[in-house]
Amino acid sequence: MIKLPNTLSFRLTFWYASTFLICLLVAMLGLYIYLDTVFNHRMDEDLKEDIAEFRELMDEGGLEKVTAEIIREINSSDETEVFLRVLDLKGKVVFSTDVSEWEDLDAKTALIFPNDMAPTTPVLKTVEFPHHDYPVRMVLSQIGQDKVLLIGETLEKKEEIMELLFKVFAGMIFLGIPLACGVGWVIARKAVSGIEEVSRAAKDIERGNLDRQVTVKAGEEEIQTLMDTFNAMAARIRGLIREMREMTDNIAHDLRSPLARIRAMSEGALAETNSTSNNKILATETMRECDRLMHLINTTLDMAEVDAGVINGSKGLVDLSQLLTDLCELFEAVAEENHITFKVSIEPNCHIYGIKHHLQRMVANLLDNAMKYTQSGGQVSIELIRSPHHCRLTITDTGVGIPPSDQPRIFDRFFRCEHSRSQEGCGLGLSFARSVARAHGGDITVTSESSHGSSFTSVLSIGPSTD
Repeated sequence: MIKLPNTLSFRLTFWYASTFLICLLVAMLGLYIYLDTVFNHRMDEDLKEDIAEFRELMDEGGLEKVTAEIIREINSSDETEVFLRVLDLKGKVVFSTDVSEWEDLDAKTALIFPNDMAPTTPVLKTVEFPHHDYPVRMVLSQIGQDKVLLIGETLEKKEEIMELLFKVFAGMIFLGIPLACGVGWVIARKAVSGIEEVSRAAKDIERGNLDRQVTVKAGEEEIQTLMDTFNAMAARIRGLIREMREMTDNIAHDLRSPLARIRAMSEGALAETNSTSNNKILATETMRECDRLMHLINTTLDMAEVDAGVINGSKGLVDLSQLLTDLCELFEAVAEENHITFKVSIEPNCHIYGIKHHLQRMVANLLDNAMKYTQSGGQVSIELIRSPHHCRLTITDTGVGIPPSDQPRIFDRFFRCEHSRSQEGCGLGLSFARSVARAHGGDITVTSESSHGSSFTSVLSIGPSTD
């Protein structure tokens, strides 16, 4: 079964085209019926006028003058289209044109001349004759004291006109379908253009472009109201996020100095020769926690810079193939130490226009997670494939996997799965990786099954080749 598009543009086009075609059909049907009625009425009037003329001739010159006029008219007409007969009051034929083409004429005549009762006013009836493609309109009326005139005329001309009219109407409908669809599509596109602009702006904002606004154009009041409301909402969101980021950045900056002082004091305590063993252990743990907090703060600030795009000026052409090769050499030692099979498949000449050290950290975070959550004897693979417009990076492991309920949240800041809480970390690695990918015009997606490993894929737009 064909599934029709469920877009607003398609529905508006469909309803416009359907309404137009229904109105066109109704109008044409009404016109067809009207013209058919007019043609029938016109023929009836002509036949009645013929009866009146022959009645006058009967009054003026009797049967002889009537027959002379009949002969004159039949000579100027086609006997296969017209016939005339003069009958007496009993229905006996007094005079007739050649009716060999008209089988069962007597039986047809009896339909309008029953019981030998001659009508004094014209009686009209449409009848069908064998071997004739078109019906015949007959009129019968008394034209003298003892004579009755029967006139029959085929409806061929009228039917041919109606058939031609039907073909014209059918052609108009045939041409009207694409015309109605085309006009309906133009009207629909114009009607939904404002909605699509709002939708595109919403998607840009969802990708992190918080400065995106909808361009307001003069148009329908409802669409303009929607655009104004959306811009106001976007401005409010920008303000709230800006305040939140400023608060986060301020807190991070304010924490740096006291953490640095605590670490310095711990180093000093550790360096004292008279420090007890417990004090040295305490100083070492304090320094380690300070380092972890400093790493968390620095990562938070780096993410704020990436999301805000404040370092776009440092972008350049990065050889992603070489960058991955260098990183893989470092992680081969980690894989070997943990007895993990490390498979590498990197296509050459994949260039990314971006920030090298951010890309390094993005890939390093993904590889570090893969190594960290893959058991001894497992496998981690990295693959880089180049297409005409993109480079696709895929890192796959056979580790513990990610529960389906956690997958929508793994890129959230500070979120950690239940099985990762025993590992060192602050829950910012994947968040930072996604921020970097989006800052480079791409994104990161994940597919995973619990106990069957995970696969992270990032698609990035390629830069100009250096070949």
